[in-house]
Amino acid sequence: MDRRGLLRGGLVGLTGAAAASLIGCAPGTAMLPPPEPMDLGPFSCGIASGVHSDTAVVLWTRFAPAALAGPVEVAWQVASDPGFAQIVQSGTGTGSAQNDGCIKVLADNLPAGQTLWYRFTVDGMSSPIGRTKTLPAPGSTPASVRLAVASCQNYSVGYYPAWRAIASEDLDAVVFLGDYIYEYAGSADALDVRADGSVEATDLPSYRAKYKMYRSDPELRAAHAAHPFAPVWDDHEFMNDYDRMSLLNFPERAAAAYQAWFEYQPVWPINADQIYRRARWGNLLDLSLLDTRQYRDPHITGPNGERLIVGSTASLPLSQVHDVGRSILGTKQRDWLLDGFSQAQADAVTWKLVANQVMISPIRILDLDEPALRALRPDLPKHAGIYASFDDWSGYSWERDQLTQRVAAEGISNLGFLTGDIHAFWQSQVLRDFDEPFSPVVAQEFVCGSISSKGLDYAGDFAQAAEAAVRTLRPGFRYADFRRRGFGLVNCTPSHASVEYRTVNASTPDLTAPSAQPKRRVRFDWPAGTQKVSITRG
Repeated sequence: MDRRGLLRGGLVGLTGAAAASLIGCAPGTAMLPPPEPMDLGPFSCGIASGVHSDTAVVLWTRFAPAALAGPVEVAWQVASDPGFAQIVQSGTGTGSAQNDGCIKVLADNLPAGQTLWYRFTVDGMSSPIGRTKTLPAPGSTPASVRLAVASCQNYSVGYYPAWRAIASEDLDAVVFLGDYIYEYAGSADALDVRADGSVEATDLPSYRAKYKMYRSDPELRAAHAAHPFAPVWDDHEFMNDYDRMSLLNFPERAAAAYQAWFEYQPVWPINADQIYRRARWGNLLDLSLLDTRQYRDPHITGPNGERLIVGSTASLPLSQVHDVGRSILGTKQRDWLLDGFSQAQADAVTWKLVANQVMISPIRILDLDEPALRALRPDLPKHAGIYASFDDWSGYSWERDQLTQRVAAEGISNLGFLTGDIHAFWQSQVLRDFDEPFSPVVAQEFVCGSISSKGLDYAGDFAQAAEAAVRTLRPGFRYADFRRRGFGLVNCTPSHASVEYRTVNASTPDLTAPSAQPKRRVRFDWPAGTQKVSITRG
């Protein structure tokens, strides 16, 4: 969702002084100039690894000489020690103009559940050394699994102290929920703190240029080098709020966006369009990674055919809101997700987590489906009210009901949704039926903020009022923070899970400043086998 545009619109009508106080641009404060041209040394985009299996990891780098005249063979090594005294696997990969110099290999036949180190070499030049991990062996019981959860890292509107903090953590993986790049053209917008000087990404060269610019940031490169990533895309890797109609209307642009994502992300296979997949840490944690963009039905439209993101169900044909079969996942992915829950439960996997781009809990600005109203109006349709967004699962309520009802029917335990997209921290309960106030809780949702992309940071008292209002909404919103940037930390053990929200000041270029250091705002503790999530602030 284009929160940047929303914020711009929210500043309309303010006086100059009031606007200056909201956007935080003090007199004499200048935006930093565009970054200097990247060093076109052979490994200027750094290195990365990706979660794959108990015996394999994905390794990535980019060979970037000034001119890539032809294919270049790059060697790689995986070792059991950072000094590379014990090489456990090695091989070569090829970079060429066809893949923009990106080398991606599947390092296989590795020991399960191990911390490993890797590097690339070519013509006597070595890349930085990276650290990665294989998944535990099937059926094993790790003592714990620790994940960072991140999303939404708009380059121009913030710096990356969050990535510096994540790089220093002891983690098993980083789950990235999308909006790795923003397709927007660089601008001198009042919200910007560093100009990127880029054009809007619409074709393969411009999408590739975005990834190279983002990977020029040393903190992001450090996080990639420190931990394996499990990434998915959201909308801005292609275009804002895209859906199936966008794919049909802009097929060449979509193909370019997808190709660039697969070139620059540590995922396997090399060329494909399916990103939903699953990773399992023994019988402790099953992680489902979703794609809520390319298979979704077209967005809800208004009475005159206009596309609606925010709106009231009262002005819409109900068939659009709760139409049988209306899907955000597509039939194939939905069946895959639900069958995966069933299999994980049958395999006695303790925790089931879902990497989910957009909120599954509905944000009703005005709820018309209150019990008192339903008593007066028995014909009141389901899901009646004014919603903050139809771009999330609220625009696909039939499918959400299918999911929650099956989870309830099968007794799927310890299910949590890890969500990004909205540039805020939230926590809420996922109900079997969101239209029944006393419906059983079937899952928990943790919305883990943004690395740098703005929320309501500059809306002053309005942001605080909005946070307070959210906590009064049905069903069961427990926490909201619209003003801060940061990430989530998830720790799962056989008896307990916890989620922490860590925040940073992403507006200062001094990443050593006290405000840029991570601060724990809240911790959620969740005993296994219950829906009793406790909250500790600070």
